[in-house]
Amino acid sequence: MSVLDGPALGADRTAGGGPGSVLLRAECDELVLTSGEIGGGTAGVTLRAVCTGPPLRVAFDPAVLLPALDAGVGPDVLLEIGSSAGPVVVRSADQGSFTTLVMPVRDTSAASDRQG
Repeated sequence: MSVLDGPALGADRTAGGGPGSVLLRAECDELVLTSGEIGGGTAGVTLRAVCTGPPLRVAFDPAVLLPALDAGVGPDVLLEIGSSAGPVVVRSADQGSFTTLVMPVRDTSAASDRQG
């Protein structure tokens, strides 16, 4: 089972993209995954991570991100994120040849955060 499954993030694997976006926030040594539909992205899962570069926030369609994560070998994944609007390389940490490109979606919760 993926960390994106279940009610914590509201991720749904049905056709059409599920309930909304999955937000990924990378800071220092943690990665925070939240649902764009739960309180503006406030509830979710925090994972230990090795992050380089400035803090970053990226939104994904779960119907696109989940298959990319499931395609990897082993429990660890590398995410190579250049910007919040560019493609993200999803690579298996155990077998680097399993690589997928995933395009982010517009982070609508960031716009509502600025307005509120």
